[in-house]
Amino acid sequence: MNRTTVLNRLAAVCVGLAAVALVIGLWLGAQAQPVQLLRPAPAAQAGLFGDEAGAQGPGGTRIGSPQDLIIRNQAVFLPETGADGLRYVDEPMLSKLELYPLQLKTVRLLSILTVLGLLALAAAFWLGGRWSRKVALRAAPPPRETV
Repeated sequence: MNRTTVLNRLAAVCVGLAAVALVIGLWLGAQAQPVQLLRPAPAAQAGLFGDEAGAQGPGGTRIGSPQDLIIRNQAVFLPETGADGLRYVDEPMLSKLELYPLQLKTVRLLSILTVLGLLALAAAFWLGGRWSRKVALRAAPPPRETV
């Protein structure tokens, strides 16, 4: 097998890996949901404020703003849901279970960078194969004439 064939096959492998990375990124992104991290209030504290907190969602301290996260363990979700399908997540439970949710923004960024990097590598291998073929054709002796 010559250099040109090897480089062209490597380019094809890179294109295949780019397709796999794209599919994995899309699959992971489809699992994201709008989430609000929450440190639930103790029952005694919730009793002090009555049902006012219940009108705005579960009582407790909200951590950050709502964002799209990928969390696979259903044990960390609180039973209440907010407007537009917002799900509340028990932040102390995340820490206890040592779960680290993925942000959808991060998954998309890494997926795009991986795909672009693999496609650039495929283009470099393909161009290297073309250059190698061109050099090999120049170095080949001219065909002999037979009489």
